Amino acid sequence: MTASNKATRLVLLGAILIGAILAGILPGCARENRMMNPAKDGVVPDASIPPIDASAPAKTETATFALGCFWGPDSRFGSLDGVVRTRVGYAGGTTQSPTYHNLGDHTETIQIDYDPTQISYEQLLHIYWYSHDTTLKSWSRQYMSIVFYHNSEQQRLAMETKQRGEARLGRTVYTEIIPFSEFHLAEYYHQKYYLQGVPKLMEELVAIYPNSGDFIDSTAAARINGYLGGNGTLEALEEQLSSFGLSPAGNEMMLEIGRRL
Repeated sequence: MTASNKATRLVLLGAILIGAILAGILPGCARENRMMNPAKDGVVPDASIPPIDASAPAKTETATFALGCFWGPDSRFGSLDGVVRTRVGYAGGTTQSPTYHNLGDHTETIQIDYDPTQISYEQLLHIYWYSHDTTLKSWSRQYMSIVFYHNSEQQRLAMETKQRGEARLGRTVYTEIIPFSEFHLAEYYHQKYYLQGVPKLMEELVAIYPNSGDFIDSTAAARINGYLGGNGTLEALEEQLSSFGLSPAGNEMMLEIGRRL
């Protein structure tokens, strides 16, 4: 895809999202919109579980990455077949109970539960390395590039793929590769951020999942957030759409967005 085509795609996607988003979405992680909070807004469940969630595998593995602002990666990884759950938060530091406004020495991080029979850790690493510029030193601890490995195999693959990247680029890759210790879930308004910016779709999802934890863990929410962030293809959306548990109006809204992908 050429740079001009990419620019056109972003303009078209932005046009339809502007009509659907209540207050707008800004690039970056600095803005806090008033997002729907099911626990506070009193949403009562009145919908069945989406098929994609009902069929979620019982056995998954976990990957934990930091690659700048976590809104984009949450959407990007959430769009992938084989990814079951995504959640954003803070990791890598020692500050107790970090928050967005009191990160201390933590870094914005995404955690991914995935089905290893559908997508491998090395495939996730491929997306990771190509999703940000690892040859630039981060200007702050908040946005550092880090791979948190959960076992020796993840450590090996992270080291090997980092070395291959350095050889391919001919430059130093500044990504840290460190053992995972603890993940602190970020505030609710950061979870599935692009989906939370579309009230009509959000209303349907919180009707199904009034509990915030269930919403965050929903594969349907992850996929929808993925498409809203500009990831995926129209063909994939058309194939998966019936499994998201949306209303006819919600499906049509998604298709309108998908036609701009």
